[in-house]
Amino acid sequence: MEKKETKIICFANNKNRCGKTTTVAAVGQTWADCKFKVLLVDLDAQATLTSMITGTDPAKKEWERTIENALIERKGLPIAEINEYMHIVPADIELSNFERVTSYMQGREFLLSDLLESVKGEYDYILIDCPSSLGMLTYNAMLAANYLVIVTNAEALSYRGMNMVLDLYREIHANKRLNPTLSVAGVFVTQYAKEKMAELYLELIKKDTGPILINPVIRKSRKFVQAPGIQKTIFELDPEGKTVMEYHKGATDLVLRIEGGFV
Repeated sequence: MEKKETKIICFANNKNRCGKTTTVAAVGQTWADCKFKVLLVDLDAQATLTSMITGTDPAKKEWERTIENALIERKGLPIAEINEYMHIVPADIELSNFERVTSYMQGREFLLSDLLESVKGEYDYILIDCPSSLGMLTYNAMLAANYLVIVTNAEALSYRGMNMVLDLYREIHANKRLNPTLSVAGVFVTQYAKEKMAELYLELIKKDTGPILINPVIRKSRKFVQAPGIQKTIFELDPEGKTVMEYHKGATDLVLRIEGGFV
């Protein structure tokens, strides 16, 4: 069987509750429904992606091995099959120990990149859900990825977090020893409500990001906010809703940018 040309995409913002994890799940599910083979990697100690996709509790040790074990041991990605086209590398709250436990390790910024080498060719896309910070885990993701997607709200702190991610991207992209081929594939704006301040920040985001803004903007909805807390994806909670339709379009826009060479 011919090996796939795997593309690795990390999703980031230096701000929590911006819809990042919901976006990773939605993009992954859309692509899996299109029969692309997708691996989701939960790199956030809150493990919201894992709980949404698998229904497990991140506060309980429900997995024999998680991404933390693989990173620290430098081997053996634990992969759980959700269906034929979607798999996940789970996380739990113990990933919070990563910075402390790996502080002595040389080359720790490349731990994830090294692990993903073992599964390249088995998936069309690997989607990494970064933590809501710019620490060593996000650094690992950006060094491993081919593409960066930023998820933001049209509000002050999320907009600031978006620009901090872009600053880190420029630093990594400019250093040939890090990841000079990393590209920004797009910016998702989520939880958008047509209000004066939101309109102002949406215009600032458009001005700063230009053609990399993903269309459409994902509008705010009650079920969007509810989904992570009840361990469900927006696709399960509101399959016929406007948010799901917008994510279908946004995920299609993103894959066309990546496969069409627009980034």
